[in-house]
Amino acid sequence: MYDINFYGAVGEIGGNKIKVDMNSTSLMLDFGMSFNEVGKYFDNFVQPRKANGLEDFLELNLLPHINGIYRKDYLRHTGNGYDKTPSIDGLLLSHAHADHADYIKYLRPDIPIFMSVNSKIILDVIDQTGLGKELTTLKRQFEMVPKKRGDGYTKIRSPDNQVKRNLIVLEPYKKENIGNLDVQLAPVDHSLPGAAGYLIEGDERIVYTGDLRFHGRCRDSTKEFVKKASKFSPDIMLCEGTRINSETHKKEIDENGEKIEYLEYEEDIEKKAYPLISDCKGLTVINFPLRDLDRLVTFRNVAEQTGRKLLINTKQAYMLKLIEEQNKEKTIYPSLNDEHIGIYISRRGSGYLGEETFVSYDGNWTVATDKDLIIKDYDKWERVFFEYDNFYTYRDVRAGQENFMIRADNFSFMELIDIEPENAIYIHSTTGAFNTEMELSKEITDNWLSHFNIPQYEHFHVSGHAKGSELLEMIRTVDPDILYPIHTDDPGAFDVLKDDGINVIHPELARR
Repeated sequence: MYDINFYGAVGEIGGNKIKVDMNSTSLMLDFGMSFNEVGKYFDNFVQPRKANGLEDFLELNLLPHINGIYRKDYLRHTGNGYDKTPSIDGLLLSHAHADHADYIKYLRPDIPIFMSVNSKIILDVIDQTGLGKELTTLKRQFEMVPKKRGDGYTKIRSPDNQVKRNLIVLEPYKKENIGNLDVQLAPVDHSLPGAAGYLIEGDERIVYTGDLRFHGRCRDSTKEFVKKASKFSPDIMLCEGTRINSETHKKEIDENGEKIEYLEYEEDIEKKAYPLISDCKGLTVINFPLRDLDRLVTFRNVAEQTGRKLLINTKQAYMLKLIEEQNKEKTIYPSLNDEHIGIYISRRGSGYLGEETFVSYDGNWTVATDKDLIIKDYDKWERVFFEYDNFYTYRDVRAGQENFMIRADNFSFMELIDIEPENAIYIHSTTGAFNTEMELSKEITDNWLSHFNIPQYEHFHVSGHAKGSELLEMIRTVDPDILYPIHTDDPGAFDVLKDDGINVIHPELARR
């Protein structure tokens, strides 16, 4: 017998938190944020109170009411009990997007979390680059220790307050025994490295897709997943349905009456962007998702074709560095030493990087030249990039704008003040606005580009998810006895599979 409880991804896109109980073993499938539910109560300026531990989340059903899974400091801070051992045997992480991974920060650190090597790298990058997500290492809160001098207590400080999570990297299709279940990690193609589905075997056989597509640079991995899942002969399939009602190869009309042609494959973006960037007489500014390294490859290739360098920020550079160092086999992603890749280092802190900011040495104001002084403005993880031959500053870009493509978004548009762009263009290569927050972000983008008289070009994007016909074909090929549509706002669209003898069950959201 098996039992599956859904604490998210029901009637919505994202928020995956699914608990599977089988063979006296409990597993969580992902533990992500529900953007829909969070957006009902909070925004960038109003957030759950850290002072209230987990109570705000539990009251609003943003976190599931499951005993034995949450971290001790948050529970004890609000007077709740704490079990000595976890109530689940592990968590299977499909990938490192927030709607699948963000709430790991609230889990106890002794729960084993299984994932691909690249998912672990991305979690490490998120934590180490200053976002404070506590996905790989948590910091114990609300704990006091005696002062070393004098009476009283003080907060526990680093490194004594740091606890590493139990992160376990799985090899593709190699069986891992978790409790009384056999689990295989199955790589799939998605809009960031490391995405995976899972094959879970006990009394029943369960296939979990995570998020996937058939049109990215790693699409062969999704095709292999379908073959393996079909051979696995599952009793149950949990399938994402983000784009169950969407197709490609069609034209639509946008709000301005212009025709939008949706691109089919990631490589199509190269073909569309090449003539635009080739004709550009100045700087090309591109906005693409920070963790979408398929898209980075796309514009790296265009950089080669147009004789430019693609400049990425230090966070992307750090991700590439770790992927190159930690993967046993060669990946599709470029080396940091690639001749068409450059590392853009922006001014930080006191702004001593550059030749237009002055500092007083014993009363004499002059340009900062002391390297030790300059790098103190940077975190330890990014100081290594000063040793690379291909790092660039705003002065380099300003002096040779026609030689560069630079990734920039609302967090980095201030660099344009230093660069002073001329004859520049902006390419928007990420998803369009689909909520109020994103619409406000789009307005800010428009204001920056208008200020510098930079024309913008949109619709250079392909989705991270399979289209509807591909999902239905995949499910028919895998041929489960039971299908649970998840990660979709239209589970009813899967009912056509009933004609194929598949029992389509619409999951219900588990409450208190």
